[in-house]
Amino acid sequence: MTSKESDEKRVTIVIDKNLDYKFRKMASQKFRFEPKWYSKAMEEAVHLWIEDNIDEDFE
Repeated sequence: MTSKESDEKRVTIVIDKNLDYKFRKMASQKFRFEPKWYSKAMEEAVHLWIEDNIDEDFE
């Protein structure tokens, strides 16, 4: 199945290299380099950000 046929979305981001290093280090330890470990960690981080900001009024 291609990403066009699934519910997945490929994105490109630019973040501070030190932040990325810390994130990758922790994520690789948690997910032990299993398939799609980085994607799983990013998805978890986005879910947590949404939960933490759900009541914010950004207008």
